Amino acid sequence: MGTKDTTQKRLEDFEDIFADISNVLLYDGEDVIKENELETVTAKDTYTVEQQIHEVERDVAKRWRQHSLHISLIGLENQTDPDYKMPLRVICYDGASYRAQLNAHESKKTYPVITLVLYMGTEKHWTAPKQLTDCFKYDERLSKFISNYKINVVELAWLSDEQIMKFKTEFRNFVELLRDTRLGRKPQYSPIQLKHVHELLQLMRVMSGNDEYEQLLNQTTNNLKQNKLKGDEITMKKIVSLGFDEARAEGKAAGRTEGMAEGKAEGRAQEKFATAKRMLALGKSLQDIMLITDLPMSKIQELQAEVKPA
Repeated sequence: MGTKDTTQKRLEDFEDIFADISNVLLYDGEDVIKENELETVTAKDTYTVEQQIHEVERDVAKRWRQHSLHISLIGLENQTDPDYKMPLRVICYDGASYRAQLNAHESKKTYPVITLVLYMGTEKHWTAPKQLTDCFKYDERLSKFISNYKINVVELAWLSDEQIMKFKTEFRNFVELLRDTRLGRKPQYSPIQLKHVHELLQLMRVMSGNDEYEQLLNQTTNNLKQNKLKGDEITMKKIVSLGFDEARAEGKAAGRTEGMAEGKAEGRAQEKFATAKRMLALGKSLQDIMLITDLPMSKIQELQAEVKPA
């Protein structure tokens, strides 16, 4: 299992995050599924063929008990790249869950299975099949005899701003990062209080390839210890703001070292240029540099021509 999958699961497995995602995608943001109604179940479903036990594994799976009347199973399948066999995978996952219900002789209750494929790509839309019949070629005359199976693909980076605002947890900040990465702009974070700051920043670091999120996590931990930041003040905006202040302080030191002090306004600009050049020399990405220095991409690209990578 890759690092990206493992990191994603750590955040999504929290009941409040899982309920938030499910409410936005299944109920258009209505607070229907409560976190205390969710029950974590094994992500592995088993089935038996010719006395051999087989397993299929899904990313996150929870049961939802609603008023003790029925049970729904909602699965989240993370994807960062289109998987052209995803309908086959999903039908195996869901089929194993239904088979488990069929084999549960002690219970007569059955319940629907819903799998949501969360596509986290930012460079292109989902281009892989979204239904079983698109996975293979066949004689069209047989189409009425072939049972089709459609999957639910959610392109997170392409959700509308209105949809994104319906998330009530820090998962909104993660979707904002995907959206802004797709648009090629500096992330614009909503002031959502973070409960799972470590898992969120780790996920952002892995998905964006931006090590600055690791630094922000370390800075946040230190700021909490030094009482510079209170628990109820932890938002992405606050974290990034404090991180920028520290980076700017480093920039000022670099500016003084290089003798750039030609007026207050010019000094601030030169400090940003020095910080950008230092990050370029270290091989940092242009997106990372734009996040820290607040310089326009055109200026960073201009500075890039003057710097040789370390």
